[in-house]
Amino acid sequence: MFWKKKNGKDGGNSAKDGASTGKPSREEIIARAKASMASARAEIGDETLDKIKEAMMKKQASAIERAKAQIKAADADKVRDNIQFLLREDRPPKK
Repeated sequence: MFWKKKNGKDGGNSAKDGASTGKPSREEIIARAKASMASARAEIGDETLDKIKEAMMKKQASAIERAKAQIKAADADKVRDNIQFLLREDRPPKK
C-alpha cells in the first residue's frame, strides 16, 4: 500500500545531503534570511524601525494598563476568589 518512488538507477535516495535534491541547507536558509533582514532594515531605516517598536510597546503597555483598570474596577471579592482559584489550580493534588 505504501511505497517509495524510485530515484535514480539504484532505486533509493542516492543524495544524502539534500544538495542534489534542490533543498537548501539550514545554513543557507539562515544566511538568506539574515541577508533579507539586513536589506529590509537598510531600505526602511533604523529611525522608522524605532518608531514602529515604540508604537508596539505603547500598544502593549496600554493593554496592560486597561487590564489593571479592569481589575481595580472589579468587585474585590470576585477578584480574590478568582486569584484563589488560580492558586489552587496550580498546586499538585494531595496524596
